[in-house]
Amino acid sequence: MAGRYSPDVRCRCQLCVGDRDEGFAEMLEAITDYGAGVVEVTGAQFDFAHTVGLWHSAGVPDVVMFGLDTDDMIGWLSRFVEVGRAQGWPGPDEEFGGVVDGAVTRLRPVHESWFGGLLDSVLHFYREPVPMSVLLWPDGDGRWPWDADADEDCRVSQPWAWGPVSEQQAGPWRLLGELGAEFPFPTSPDVWALTSKSIVDGDRAPVWLARSEGLYDVLDERGYGADDLALAYLGDITTRHPVLYKAADLPDDAAVVVHEGIWTPAERGPEHLEASIAAWQSAGTV
Repeated sequence: MAGRYSPDVRCRCQLCVGDRDEGFAEMLEAITDYGAGVVEVTGAQFDFAHTVGLWHSAGVPDVVMFGLDTDDMIGWLSRFVEVGRAQGWPGPDEEFGGVVDGAVTRLRPVHESWFGGLLDSVLHFYREPVPMSVLLWPDGDGRWPWDADADEDCRVSQPWAWGPVSEQQAGPWRLLGELGAEFPFPTSPDVWALTSKSIVDGDRAPVWLARSEGLYDVLDERGYGADDLALAYLGDITTRHPVLYKAADLPDDAAVVVHEGIWTPAERGPEHLEASIAAWQSAGTV
């Protein structure tokens, strides 16, 4: 495997081992023809995209990019591959241009703890974690996301993926890193849910769970009449109250109530729907 960091490191991907997943055929074809493909991931709060195949074809880390328009990131990652092939692959923390129009970028190694939550397509192809880098972009004044004076968009929409997930500040990226691959609900853990501040704080337990158009209402015994209704990330609520995992298979346009840890179907009439719509419109975030 010439070009890898060590001659003793062997690639165990689907192409090298020969255990092809034909449901992954389009990506396998892109890797075979071009050396890499790009996967786009649309999240509840932020989007990201990453390459698959560079470690196999060029012996360099695959690359992930966060927090910008998905189509733009796909284009920039493709350009990164072209620039790397033509001019050489940049090293960690080396500023370089030619990828994002009008801005320099830089790479930092991705910590292995991010793979399970965010990079399952990489694991699926390679069968194991492989070296990856995060392609970082600065704000309009050239400040990087670790700079306290950087624009909030630059700081918040890019996770500090070069460190452990456990050290990421609380919020969407940490939820995705910790829960993403194993979250049993048919949505992302960083999706907003209607709840009460008392539930988020752990002062009251959820007794009502309703799902409509992919959104969840998680309420205590006061229901929609609670005076502290708020929006919170579904992953934060379920982490605080694991009993909700038992109702993760709740179908759309349905509701359940819990008693002694057992969820049972509940009637959800027009009055509940009206109250839910009004609450979503008026609730602030926790």
